[in-house]
Amino acid sequence: MNTVSSTKKAIGTFSLWDMFIIIGFVTTSLIVSLVTGQFSWLSFIGGTFSILCVIFGAKGNMLNFVFGLSGSLISGYIMFRSGIYAMAAFYILYNVPMQFVGWHKWHSIRLKPESKVVRTRWMNWTQRIIMVAVTAALIFLFRYILSRFTDDAQPLSDAAAVSVAIVTQFVLVFAFIEQWLLWIVMDIVMGIVWIISWRLGVPHAAIQFVLEMFYLINATRGIFLWMKLEKSNGNE
Repeated sequence: MNTVSSTKKAIGTFSLWDMFIIIGFVTTSLIVSLVTGQFSWLSFIGGTFSILCVIFGAKGNMLNFVFGLSGSLISGYIMFRSGIYAMAAFYILYNVPMQFVGWHKWHSIRLKPESKVVRTRWMNWTQRIIMVAVTAALIFLFRYILSRFTDDAQPLSDAAAVSVAIVTQFVLVFAFIEQWLLWIVMDIVMGIVWIISWRLGVPHAAIQFVLEMFYLINATRGIFLWMKLEKSNGNE
């Protein structure tokens, strides 16, 4: 089954909650754009791809990497145009190639050979400690680089967002449930980033803020869906 037919079949099984996320993002984005007088087709299209990416991710479906690739390319361009350089570099130099790595890795840990649903699992405490330590070290490093060598508008929040994003994408590739806790942290940080950018008059900021809030809703749901998947794994 090719990707197009797989996508059509998967979208046909979307729940009311999934449709709420999609329609909610589209509707809220249009309202915010009308109120602020700022509308960006690029943000709107990229946001739609990204919303589909996280919905499929919450279901443990490999198709999240297909939409993640398109969303990452568009998001990287938007971040660069907005002066948020660390996140721009993250999307283009890290997140784009990680979509291919993730597809390959999830392909090897599917529930069944014919399935596109991944086998989820929890990290052990040693892995969690390493995860937190690496994230903290990256925040310190990126903040120093951004403050010292760039004119980044928000060096601390940008450094925090990209550091959490790097670690989270790595954890996602290995299908650890803890990724959703990291996504929640990242969505909150990026929400703050886009509020500040919105106040500074950045054109894409309004829709990007809306997108982050729907990311946050989906990430909260993703925890429970992946816990359910993990329990079903143990029954096989």
